[in-house]
Amino acid sequence: MIGRSWIPVLAAGAILAALPAAVAAPAPAAVPAGAQAAIYPRPEEADKLAAGDPLEFLRLALGWCDQRVQEYTCQFHKQEKIEGTIHKPETMSMKFRARTFSVYLKWTGAVSDGQEAIYVEGRNDGKAAVHPSGLLGILFRRVNIDPTGKVALRHSRRPVTFAGMANMLRLIIPQCERAKANGDLALTYEGIREHDGRPAYVFKRVLPQKHDYPCPVLIAYIDRQYLVCVRTDAYDWDGTLLSQYIYTDLKINPGLTDADFDPDNRDYGFRLF
Repeated sequence: MIGRSWIPVLAAGAILAALPAAVAAPAPAAVPAGAQAAIYPRPEEADKLAAGDPLEFLRLALGWCDQRVQEYTCQFHKQEKIEGTIHKPETMSMKFRARTFSVYLKWTGAVSDGQEAIYVEGRNDGKAAVHPSGLLGILFRRVNIDPTGKVALRHSRRPVTFAGMANMLRLIIPQCERAKANGDLALTYEGIREHDGRPAYVFKRVLPQKHDYPCPVLIAYIDRQYLVCVRTDAYDWDGTLLSQYIYTDLKINPGLTDADFDPDNRDYGFRLF
């Protein structure tokens, strides 16, 4: 039987389990002179690279995201298979800042509505601050939990410390490079499709069942304007969904502040008063 002292910790772990895309968004912030020409191609050049060298295009997208996307807000949608069970879809309002790595999440869908989580690298002794929903949220306004511990990862494929659009590419690209070195990579450009009202490049990766590859089929969407990864669909070896991560209502560099990642923010539910 679980002691009462563990109740808020287990609830917090379930919250962090949601952690591992666009309507018209404001123009991205300016970059230093010469930087854009050095890394960002004209649309027709990007189209050509996507079709001719998909892996190099993904590297370009990651470099562009790292250089130009300092922060964003969005709706984050997630569904995962954990230990053979496909969990229900989850929806969260998300705020993300690359430097210092900071994440704020508030659940807004049918699953865990009202829950909140904040993680800021180097703060709170490395713990994530969690505000549960429902009765637990009244009893325990704030619970601190190890984001990479067993409790947090009990219902999640990835920790909050690896959240974000750029980190999806940081997973995909090395997997592709390893498969290419083994002579196993099949990475194809599937054309441009609409994602949340915006054009996106679509890529499909197929891998054989060997060398501990993570999944046989992965489909990735890269926003054509911002060159950020806005959706991935991964399928398991039996053909069923393994994971799906989607970013919608994306706003790049909206001007977030430290208050957006502060549990003492009075707009959040971590405080009693």
